[in-house]
Amino acid sequence: MNAVVPIAPPSPTQAPPRRPRHIRVLSDGRPGHLNQSLGLAEALARRTGATIETLRLPDAGGPPLRWWTALHAAGPKPDLLIGAGHKTHLALWLAARKLRAKSVVIMKPTWPAFLFDLCLVPAHDLSQTPASPRVVPIRGGLNRIPEQLPPKQLRGLILLGGPSRSHGWAGEALIDCLREVCAARPELQWFAADSRRTPAGFLTAVVQAGVPVQPLPRETTPTSTLMDHLLLAQEVWVTADSISMVFEAVTTGARVGLLPAPVHAPNSGPVRGLDALVLDGYATLYTTWRQQGRRLPPPRPLHETGRCADLVLTRLFPERQP
Repeated sequence: MNAVVPIAPPSPTQAPPRRPRHIRVLSDGRPGHLNQSLGLAEALARRTGATIETLRLPDAGGPPLRWWTALHAAGPKPDLLIGAGHKTHLALWLAARKLRAKSVVIMKPTWPAFLFDLCLVPAHDLSQTPASPRVVPIRGGLNRIPEQLPPKQLRGLILLGGPSRSHGWAGEALIDCLREVCAARPELQWFAADSRRTPAGFLTAVVQAGVPVQPLPRETTPTSTLMDHLLLAQEVWVTADSISMVFEAVTTGARVGLLPAPVHAPNSGPVRGLDALVLDGYATLYTTWRQQGRRLPPPRPLHETGRCADLVLTRLFPERQP
């Protein structure tokens, strides 16, 4: 296992004594970044009743047009600006200065941390304990899983990623693993979903190989439907190349297993993050699962988005003292 930066509670800082009433999310158009920002905004809204607005920054025109868009956005004045993705950072800082709003960056910032009020950075992306009190290590990525979860049903879900900078793909061996996973829990109704990185035709090959799953092709499965399956599944298996899907599965309170994927960059952030998740008992490697009698251990509660929402309120919007 690779060492990661420990996640410690942040120290308090001076902040205005009020709750956010309107939150503006700056989006670079990447679904993964928007998912994290909206997850935090929605968790804050559940706690405060704040309204949420998403402002899409343009791709064309370069940084100046993104700055102009952020500085001249119409609508209610936000108390809080949230952004994920390097293209949002400078626009976020400039807009927060002009609007006198608080700013939260989700990821390691491109610009100096002191320009932002809070930087929520995955611990696996930090090589050492941050010097700035405005940089807070978090566990993995944030997501839109709610804190209140529906009862689990007799369902299992397989989430397929694909080749990435940190992982490769071994499709034929993976099909054998899927067959074994489903056979170990025949009482569950199994579903399998692919993603944008999954090699073309792989989900079809899984079904044709006789693995007893109902396919959920990404082209025809609405995001809301996949989310429903994820929330209801007792057991979720995710290919080890997709750290975001693994953290979503853990957040739903399911038993989570990691399907093997060849590691190309053992010291990369995603690999380090998954190592820490396994070490702390939130997910189980396929090889460990086989050694332990083909049963996943009970889930460990984890809701990092909710924790970060509480942290934002404590740090940036403390209650007024009587």
